[in-house]
Amino acid sequence: MASETSRMIQRFLTSIGDDIKSYRQLATLLQEQKSLYLSFDAAKLNQNLAEQKPLLRKLDLHATERSQTMKALRLTSDQAGISKLFSVLPPSLSGKVHAQWRELESLVKQCHALNQENGHSSASFHELMCHVTQPSQHTYEEQPSLR
Repeated sequence: MASETSRMIQRFLTSIGDDIKSYRQLATLLQEQKSLYLSFDAAKLNQNLAEQKPLLRKLDLHATERSQTMKALRLTSDQAGISKLFSVLPPSLSGKVHAQWRELESLVKQCHALNQENGHSSASFHELMCHVTQPSQHTYEEQPSLR
């Protein structure tokens, strides 16, 4: 049982480093996505979104696996549980893991903010396209006379 527990913790810790790399890639793609909305380049936007999908699947899988590990270790899936898990690590590893975890949290927040901005850009883009493709009554059009 102890060796299985060690393997679970090792996979948990490895996934943190993997996700830092993935979130950095995602942040770059999200920044590019915003500029693609502004340049109206649909082909490049679709390519960008296609590149995001495997990263998002991988990140979701790792988050699920970490949550399952926390449950298997009978720890809560919050900061208190993470602190308990990290407290049992050797001191030589604990500091590095804490720093990686903080970096991962920071990248998650950054990507969330970028995604929110892109959501607003997307909504504005779609609203603009609706106005262009489905023009509504404008005050410049001839109005029926009132008699």
